[in-house]
Amino acid sequence: MFKYIQNEKGSSFLLGILLLFVSLTFFSYYIQSYQSQINIYNQLEFVNVRATINLLAEINRN
Repeated sequence: MFKYIQNEKGSSFLLGILLLFVSLTFFSYYIQSYQSQINIYNQLEFVNVRATINLLAEINRN
């Protein structure tokens, strides 16, 4: 069976495909984690800007 999925040098295409799958899974996880972290930073920035605006509005009222 493995004769059909090997090239002329004897390396297995199955091993190459498995390595590609593992690499793409790791890369996808890394990109998803990065995007999640950027989203959290953007939300925190919005909250801090909103708190600053509220604080300045309260100072102006007094």
